[in-house]
Amino acid sequence: MNTSISAGPGPEGESGLPATPRQGEKRRASRRGLQLAISLALAAGLLAFFLSRVDIAEIGRQIARADPGWLLASGLLALVTYLARAQRWIWILRPVARVPFYPAFLAMAAGFAANTVLPARAGEIVRPALLARERKLPFSALLASILFERILDAASILFFLLLAILEGPPPQARGRAFEALARSSAVPALVLVGVIGVSLLVVFRRSATERFFERMTRRLPSKLVPRAQAFAATFLDGFQSLRDPKLSLLVVAGSLGMWLLINVQVLCVLKAFGIALPLSAAYVTTAAAALGLAVPTPGGIGGYHAAVQMALTDFYGVPVAAASAVALLAHAISFVPITAIGFALFAASPMRKKGLKELAERPLASASPSDAR
Repeated sequence: MNTSISAGPGPEGESGLPATPRQGEKRRASRRGLQLAISLALAAGLLAFFLSRVDIAEIGRQIARADPGWLLASGLLALVTYLARAQRWIWILRPVARVPFYPAFLAMAAGFAANTVLPARAGEIVRPALLARERKLPFSALLASILFERILDAASILFFLLLAILEGPPPQARGRAFEALARSSAVPALVLVGVIGVSLLVVFRRSATERFFERMTRRLPSKLVPRAQAFAATFLDGFQSLRDPKLSLLVVAGSLGMWLLINVQVLCVLKAFGIALPLSAAYVTTAAAALGLAVPTPGGIGGYHAAVQMALTDFYGVPVAAASAVALLAHAISFVPITAIGFALFAASPMRKKGLKELAERPLASASPSDAR
């Protein structure tokens, strides 16, 4: 059975007739090219800003004097965090299926690898598409689990950021910057509370949510309605771990533990450069890095670096050369090994024939037949 979802009648060409498959492919290629151009332009602009604040030779001297022991510790912690991330995903997916560790880790690593070569963080689509194909699971439920992960990540980052604010700035920090941070943190906290509230409503009022989706899908072309409703129904399965108190506790504790490890990993990089800051400084730096990664550049290049540089210099008065070196090495340690692992594991898997690009562009073609029912 063909499990891909049709987009309905194609866009009309200049003649007023539906576009041919070839014309549709040209338009999709044009959109992908535009996305890639925007992504690369953002990365170039942010990298230019990052490098404009510092002498490149001085960054090299800072990196040369970094303590390899602390860098090794940071690298080992980075690998542990990815193992923890895969395990958390397994727990989230338990109401959908019992997923073994290796397929979950393979899909996660391939997703990170895809983020380095495809625009618009396409790895977030590759990951559920790959696991859906590998384990014959509904793509929509796996896609929802990725959204659930992002909510958990935002909540964990905000939790540690609030701890840093409550602890107060260390003596070398800049008080005014912290005051501004404390004032501005209220808005994302309220937004996150609202998102969590909606997620709980979706889970515990599932029948009402399904009826809402059913009303919305009726507006689609008639031939798309059954598939859209099936997609919506299985999508809600990605949040069902919230219904089990023990499983919810595991997922939340796993998220907080994983992000604590990430913060300690960042602290190790700071120590490698002899920067004497408390763990709470890593909380702020990690939150800034997450904001930088939200910019859709390949592998977070540019956005991550500029955000970490500004956090360390503006909040803690770290010299710009040292802050820049921290940003470069922290990013490399966090993403280069898992990207290499992702490419290697994907190359060794049967799914390599599809390619990361096809998984990102046609994820429903990799889904379980249950998505098409």
